[in-house]
Amino acid sequence: MKRTLLIVGGITVVLILIGIWAYILFSGTTSENISFNDFGFGDTTDSTVIIPSDEPLPEEVVTPDDQEQRLRQLTTTPVAGFMQTVVSSTSDPVVRYVESGTGHIYEINLFTEESVRVSATTIPLATKAAVTPNGQHVLIQSDTGPRSTFVIGTISSSSDRLNNFELNEDIVAFSVTNDNVFLYATRGTGELVVKSYEPESAVTATLFSIPFVDATISWGHDLAGPHTVYPKTTRQLEGYVYSYINGIANRINATGFGLAAVGSSVATIYSEIVDGQYRTYTINNDSLTPSQTPLVFMPEKCAFTNSSDTTAICGADFTDPSNLMPDSWYRGTDIADDAIWEYNTVRQSARLVADPETATGRQIDLINPRFSTNDFNLFFQNKSDQTLWIYQYVVTN
Repeated sequence: MKRTLLIVGGITVVLILIGIWAYILFSGTTSENISFNDFGFGDTTDSTVIIPSDEPLPEEVVTPDDQEQRLRQLTTTPVAGFMQTVVSSTSDPVVRYVESGTGHIYEINLFTEESVRVSATTIPLATKAAVTPNGQHVLIQSDTGPRSTFVIGTISSSSDRLNNFELNEDIVAFSVTNDNVFLYATRGTGELVVKSYEPESAVTATLFSIPFVDATISWGHDLAGPHTVYPKTTRQLEGYVYSYINGIANRINATGFGLAAVGSSVATIYSEIVDGQYRTYTINNDSLTPSQTPLVFMPEKCAFTNSSDTTAICGADFTDPSNLMPDSWYRGTDIADDAIWEYNTVRQSARLVADPETATGRQIDLINPRFSTNDFNLFFQNKSDQTLWIYQYVVTN
């Protein structure tokens, strides 16, 4: 009998202990400070939990709630060239652009988004163009390669006809400055000769020469430069970088295969192939030591602001570049899904400012970025269809 009571008592005690343990387990705490069901693994669904990584992550901020309004597609047709222009001191800001194929010139009011054709003069097979910031003059390329011709035109305020003439030069590249001066490079004997043309005075001047013909020029904002020069980009050939300021060449300590670059007066962003991988670096122009950027930027997708020599806006995504970059991007077999980043060459930081796919549902392969002269607006094109887009970089209202 005593043995039976002992067994029953033992079972009762065990059941009581099991009940106490279950209560503690599922109720969570026995006091304000002690928790028996917190095993220290963290809440992986909590956005405040940061998972450490061996790779440094770029500085990222939440994109603005109004980015859908700040980021807009301006055209549905391909564009050969564009510029925000000041028609008069009292008028709304507008962007003037040259339509690909026809060479017709249109003007879009950036407040009302109303589009008006300002020139109906046809420039057949228009492929590239530059518009002066005052909105009065254009330089338009017709056709490509050996068949190319180049036309300089003046936009009339009283008719839709363009007053134009052909520029009889063997031009390989051109741009326009913030001071309404056209810059262009022509083929010489074993060199490129860079010239300027001032449309108001019709004066042409030789600025400097480049000691190789097969060159790419990343033009500066002003006549003096800096203009960043490097050989045509391919992963099969080694490249090098020169920065021209006031016609004087300065060799930048950047060399490599597949090299491309964009620069300011104090820093240069360049990409190259390192150990078979496409990588991006930044270097002070008077330095010997580059630093790897937190994201892979194609320099063709970057533009320095007019007001800062250390701040650039670039298109980039998080995907790892293919082993065929950058040649595959030039051929069109690699298509980027770019977000818009602000990169600071001093802090070595990247800040996400807009994500086109999130804001608009469109995938953007960003090319030809250019700021308005006051840096309020960033304009760029989508490589896939050559349409024109705008991002309001500085909010003014």
